Order: sequence, then structure tokens, then C-alpha cells
Amino acid sequence: MSNIRKKTIAIVGSGASGTACFLQIILKYIVEGKDSPLEIRLFEKRDTFGEGLAFGTGQEGHLLNTKAGLMGIFPHERLHFVQWMHQNRDMIARDFPQVSIHPDAYPPRMLFGRYVRTILEEYCAIAGAHGIVVHLCRSEVVDATIKRNNTLAIITEKGEKYTVDYAILATGNPASSTFHKLHKHPRFFDSPWPSSRILSTITNKQARVSIVGSSLTAIDALITLIDNGHTGPITFFSLSGLLPRVQPPVQVSYERKVFTLANVRKSIREKRKPLRLTDLIRMFRSEAESYLAQPIDWAAEERTGKDPLALLDQDIRLATGESCLLQNILYSLRDETYALWRLLPVDQKELFLRWMKPHFDINRHAIPIENGIKIGEVLRSGQLTVIGNTDDISWKNDRFLLKTADGIEKEADFVINASGPTVAVQKLIDQPLLPNLLKKGYIEEHPIGGILADLDTLRVETSSRKRPSPLYVIGHQLAGLQLDINSLWFNVEQADLLTGDLLKHIR
Repeated sequence: MSNIRKKTIAIVGSGASGTACFLQIILKYIVEGKDSPLEIRLFEKRDTFGEGLAFGTGQEGHLLNTKAGLMGIFPHERLHFVQWMHQNRDMIARDFPQVSIHPDAYPPRMLFGRYVRTILEEYCAIAGAHGIVVHLCRSEVVDATIKRNNTLAIITEKGEKYTVDYAILATGNPASSTFHKLHKHPRFFDSPWPSSRILSTITNKQARVSIVGSSLTAIDALITLIDNGHTGPITFFSLSGLLPRVQPPVQVSYERKVFTLANVRKSIREKRKPLRLTDLIRMFRSEAESYLAQPIDWAAEERTGKDPLALLDQDIRLATGESCLLQNILYSLRDETYALWRLLPVDQKELFLRWMKPHFDINRHAIPIENGIKIGEVLRSGQLTVIGNTDDISWKNDRFLLKTADGIEKEADFVINASGPTVAVQKLIDQPLLPNLLKKGYIEEHPIGGILADLDTLRVETSSRKRPSPLYVIGHQLAGLQLDINSLWFNVEQADLLTGDLLKHIR
């Protein structure tokens, strides 16, 4: 064994996706009886490993937006988080007495962060017992160079240099790149995370706060404020003005008959033409109308421009009663969405992202009913208003001015940008590593976001280099190639795929 050269793997980013990769490397190395000396370096720019920004929030009001029964950190063991909660019920009763231990529950994200962190610590100990050297590096990787022997020389912001054989890019969700001219303004937050930064800056509880966006991230920012006693006016400013729909306490199972992967493939075969977005829309509508045995007035289903409180009240009634058919269909597609996405040509993916994604997201990525009720209360009180059709913000006369396309102006003392992470590598403002890799030709951008990789291995691909890349990638940086990049269950299963290929190159 002493004559075998040690292999070193770097995992750049130790949030949930990076941790999932780490766990699988340790497990597979042991199970497959590998005998190469192995060293793993986990890099994390935050103080805590395992939880990442969103799961490291200190706010109990920040709930998971995915039910606990899908949040297992091991592939195809989606109930593992629930099982862990059962095993730690005494701790949960003490520290999180409001939590129901159930697959359909939506516990605080900080509890899930503790779960991931605990499993990471457990597997660090398992690694040590099997001779695997693990280093937890509290620093950010900012650059890397591929050497002639195809190893990587990586550099941290502290000037530290390490040579590794492979690196997994698990850098997580970057900040939004919109309103770049305001990013250095002391009253402008380029991200709602960490929430402690918002609370330490907005000390005036009556201040006027505008949140850019109206989706899940915007709701997190709202909850950060109201759960900590903010009483001043809050405004959601977004292009769509759409709030996420509400998830039922118990997910309703639905068996599709029309909108199936088999029928989509059959359509491609019979037409002998690439799949179109209109084909999927037609099948979705046919599925819903077939279930109801009657036509649907699809124009009436349009939510843009309607009273958000009235829509939210309706969604809560549906969630607590008969449930929403359109949501049920989309949730039933969970395990086939990726296969459908891969069948769409790039131009059709662009169309989906431009026109359909906001409507898809509010149904597929809905909020727990507890958050729905909480948002309803602040809407009803008048503290929260939702304004769509806007993307114009400027600073003038000691306050922000936000303008809509039809000329309406609103003022704000603070602005929190929750418009979503950027998908363009060139526009990243808080992850210097990826733009640097792009400049060197080590990665290439996908036409609609993220970087190019082999989807069967998650190994980075470029047209300029002939040798296989020592880089792998997972999560948000595959935004153009994958659709469910923010779903933990999906990234965990992708970690299984990635590590399976990587370990083929380690004896």
C-alpha cells in the first residue's frame, strides 16, 4: 500500500450538496474495498460545515419548503431525515418543541442543518477509522490551475496552495447579479443571507423595506423581518408579482394517464421531430381536463395581475380541503421532470425559462401552510404589499426609488435583493473561483446558464481541452443542463452519480 500514490479530492463548498458527495465518497471507498491512500479536503468559506447558507439560518421561522420525507441526505433514502428525527426525538422535544416528526412535516431549516452537520461529523470519524485523511478547511477557494500531469493547484483567499487530483465544485447558490450598481450601497442587501446581516443593519423597526422578488427567497426575507418585530411597511417588487402557492398538509397522490414520459417519447417517435414546449403544455392541459372530464377555462387560471391576498386565501382553502389538481399533477412529475427536461432542445428550454418557469415554480415550489397563513396575516394588515411588473431601482435623496413599468413609484429605506441567484458565470459577484476557471478555459458556459458537464458523470466538459477534466460539478452551477438544481433529493441522487464515476479513477 505504501507504494501506491495517495489520491486527494477537494470538495469546494460544504453545504448539503458538497456534504452528500463527501458521504458517498467515504461510503463507497469502504464498501468497494479501495486500497489507495485517500485524502479529502472540504473547503467552506463559512464557519460551519454541512449546512450551507440557507440551512444555517438562525431563524426558527425559516421552514423547509420541501416536506421532511424527501430530505434524506443519502441517495434513494428520502426518509432518512425523518428516521434521524425519530432517533433524536428527545433533542427535538427540548430544542424544537413545535416540530412534528412526520414525513409530511416542514421543520425549521436550522434543524435540517443540524442533521446534515451531525451526519458529516459522524462520517469524518468513520473516515478516520478507515485510514482516510479528512481536512476541514475554513477558507474560500478563489482560483485553480490544471497542471501538466492533470492535477489541480488550488488557491484560497488566504493565499494557501494545495495540489489535488480531483475537485468537486459544490459552490451552492450565488448572490443575484441584478442591480449591480447598488451592490456596495450600505442599505442594499445583495442577498437575504445571512439573515443576521439584515437584522444587525435594519435596526429601525418602522423602516420602509422593499424586497426584490416574491418567491421562496423573498418570503424568507419577509419572515426574517416580521419574526423579529419589524412593524414598518414591506413591499415585494417583482417582475411577475406572483406568490408561491400553498402546499397541503398531506400531499395528495396522483396517477397520470395522459402526461406520461412514455407518451412524450411516443409523440417524439411518431412525429419524428424534436420535443416542443407546446407539446408538454398540451399534454399537461389534456391531463387535467381528462381527470375532470370537462374543458378548463385556462385564461381564468392566469394569476398575473390578480389580488395576491384573494389568491392566497383561495390556495389555503384548497390546501386544507380538496387540494389543487394542477399542483398534484406537477408534484406527481417529480421523478420524471429531469428526463423531460433532457428531451427539450436548448431553444425550447430558453422558452420555458422565459415564459413558463414563474408559473411552474409557484406550483411546484409552493410554501408550507404555516407560512401561507403568516403571509396572509401581513397582507391583510396592510404591512405587506405585492407589486409586479417592475425592475427599476435607483437611489435618490437619501432613499430608494422603485418604479413600475406603468410609472408608479414607491420609496424604501432599505432594499433586499431576493430575485434569485445568477446563472451566468461571467456575472458571478460572490464566487470568484468560477469566473477565474472560465477565463482559463477550464470550464465553458451553457447557453442558458451554468457550465457544461457530462450528465452521466457530472464531469466538467470543455471543447478546448482534450484530456478528461479533473473537475466535477453539482448543484446550481448546472442550471442550464438540469432543472431541479434547488431540490435536495435531486442533488443527493446526482451526488451518487458523480462519486460513482470519480471513484472509478481511484483504485
